[in-house]
Amino acid sequence: MKRTATLLLALLLAASSIMSVSCSESDKTDGATTTAAPVDTTPVETEEPRIEPDLPDITFDGADIKFYQYRNSDTYPYFHEIWVEDQNGEPINDAVYKRNSLIEERYQTKITFTEDEYITFMNNVKKNVSASENVHDVILPMGHCVAHMYTSNVFYNLHAIEYLDFEKPWWDQDALEAFTLADYMPFAVSDLLVNAKSVTSTVLFNKKLADDYQVGNLYDEVYNNTWTIETMINKGKMVSEDLNGDSNYDDEDRYGIVCGDDPVTALFASVGGRIVSKDADGYPVLSFANEYNYTAIQYYLENLMYDERLTRNNSFVPNSKGSTDMFKDNQGLFLFGSLSTTQSMREMEADFGVLPVPKYTVEQDYACSVSPFAGSLIAVPITTQNTEMIGVIVEAMSAESKYTVVPALYDTVFKDKSTRDEESVDMLDIIFDSMTFDVGDYYGLAGFQDVFLRITGSVYENNVDKSYPQQTSDIASFYAKHEKKLNKALEDLIETIDEWKGM
Repeated sequence: MKRTATLLLALLLAASSIMSVSCSESDKTDGATTTAAPVDTTPVETEEPRIEPDLPDITFDGADIKFYQYRNSDTYPYFHEIWVEDQNGEPINDAVYKRNSLIEERYQTKITFTEDEYITFMNNVKKNVSASENVHDVILPMGHCVAHMYTSNVFYNLHAIEYLDFEKPWWDQDALEAFTLADYMPFAVSDLLVNAKSVTSTVLFNKKLADDYQVGNLYDEVYNNTWTIETMINKGKMVSEDLNGDSNYDDEDRYGIVCGDDPVTALFASVGGRIVSKDADGYPVLSFANEYNYTAIQYYLENLMYDERLTRNNSFVPNSKGSTDMFKDNQGLFLFGSLSTTQSMREMEADFGVLPVPKYTVEQDYACSVSPFAGSLIAVPITTQNTEMIGVIVEAMSAESKYTVVPALYDTVFKDKSTRDEESVDMLDIIFDSMTFDVGDYYGLAGFQDVFLRITGSVYENNVDKSYPQQTSDIASFYAKHEKKLNKALEDLIETIDEWKGM
């Protein structure tokens, strides 16, 4: 697993004018000290060398590079990651402004930006491509747009665009692997897109409850690779309590875990499950139906999600207290959410920490799923004419973002500087290194990912939509009901991939 904590912490501390020295994990000691030798005050170089993009010395005579993004800020709050009008003192805003100013000056280009809501965005992209109009150079759809756009053949194969160097560290390798189907990659994720990072699944923990109930050092659980679902369950049970003594667990009580339905898919990714994987030729294959997945899903559903004394799931429960409010009111040790959830904690009196999603076994790597909602993807419409400029500018912006905008995201996640300790930075490093993309989720095959998310019965039992499943942990029977539609959706996807390859 990559270790970038030293660099990012150094950048953050420098931004805060705090004089300190950061050590890498391999340099940590057991705390022993000595006073025999004089203190060496020579500055120690701790930053990793900055990696520069391999780009030509070229300028573009003031040409516009036109970004087009889908956003609905009322439904999905987000960071302005592509363009801002001016500096305003907010870390990400100012980092984006400085990055763009640097890129525009260096390459003599102008970054322009427009955005639209869901239907308008998708219709405009498809209409412009159909009319062979070069209206936008780079489009940034949310992940859940993919299911409604991929059959329209509107995307370049990003592997064919010169100067996009996907071996560089500012490109997310799991996204590249997931979205490359039979050598064709219409979408990618880089450090240009901090919103993709902000919608990565995480677990927040209440430091006050962790101290009060002596649950132990949770950061050490992560460092020692013992942060598993079983560990979360055991720690959570130490805190759960029927506070009002009425023998009825409800919003008035305290829980080990507070959440919505989100853990269903977050834990599926963390145990290593995927709706879709790939065969030897790079074509997508269904991979949900196997004994390992069935056993792992049943385990976390029955032992975590369905234990009403341990977990409070308020999805679609009428007049219920939200999980974030319960967490802020010290009624939950753990809160499942995403990094963007931390922005709701500004007024929380107790301190909180951030952890990756727990894994199934100690032998596994951590895996934190990236939601197709609110996070963007990079795509280039096939009407784009100056692909050389696009390759240079997107690569340059992605590289610069790694060293400016991403550190600003670290600075933004925590509600004050006191919570941004070395361990917290380490946790974000681990989370970002563990970002996981599931093709079956992004391509929305037969709507299965949405139905699977509601396997808790929350939609059905609260009379929101009876077409969704009742609560069950019989995963084999659940899947059997959807297998035929999934197979048909997969066939359609493969047909589209062959069309892409023939273009």
